[in-house]
Amino acid sequence: MPVGTGYLIAIGGAEDKLAQRTILTRFVDLCGGGQAQIAVIPAASGFPAEMDRLYCDVFSKLGVKHIDCLHIQSRRQAEDTTVVSRLEQASGIFLTGGDQLKLMSLLGGTRLSASISERFSAGIHVAGTSAGASALSRQMIAFGRSGALPSQRMVQLASGLGLVQSLVIDQHFSQRNRMGRLITAIALNPGMIGAGIDEDTALIVTPEGAYEIIGSGKVTFVDGRHLTYTDIHAVKRHDLVTVTGLDIRAFGSHESTLQLTL
Repeated sequence: MPVGTGYLIAIGGAEDKLAQRTILTRFVDLCGGGQAQIAVIPAASGFPAEMDRLYCDVFSKLGVKHIDCLHIQSRRQAEDTTVVSRLEQASGIFLTGGDQLKLMSLLGGTRLSASISERFSAGIHVAGTSAGASALSRQMIAFGRSGALPSQRMVQLASGLGLVQSLVIDQHFSQRNRMGRLITAIALNPGMIGAGIDEDTALIVTPEGAYEIIGSGKVTFVDGRHLTYTDIHAVKRHDLVTVTGLDIRAFGSHESTLQLTL
């Protein structure tokens, strides 16, 4: 289950920002509605200023009056105590999309990364979309190839923020045909659970370790806790990998009945 006492919201990317805004509205409501104080971290994006304006506009339209954007362009900034202190008043932290490897190369091991974890443990809610969702887990999918079947060298893993220990999170899942790389990631990490999140869909993990799915798509779980065999250690180059004993199931927002200990 998650290490903290806040809600964790992993969004598969391309969430609705114009119409009902179901996912972002839920995040705002959890953070206090009109009294929410949201810190936006667009460090994953190649266009952080534009991403800042986008989410500031959306959150403002949802009634949030206090929005603080942390523009992190270097590890020095992520170590700056004056920057880190800006999280102290936040009731929610939002990590935008972009490149999760870029995000963690800037934040990983810094005071800001530690502060996100500490604030989450203190009950602050953390949401990440697309790259920001991938970075929420301890073992993060950094990048990889598309495809339905698992194969050697299909996925590269790196350290994430570690806000949830037993999940490996992937995003844009069905839209970008990422089943093969998620299965490969679980073959590399037996005993963990892969969560492949579709666009405009969010997996919400509660402080108690329960979960809820909201949005228009599905979350595909690749449960490796009872994996019985894999030959990933022996497969060379880009050959196919054999994995048996996985429990693979997909659930939408109206089917949130699968009992998982996260």
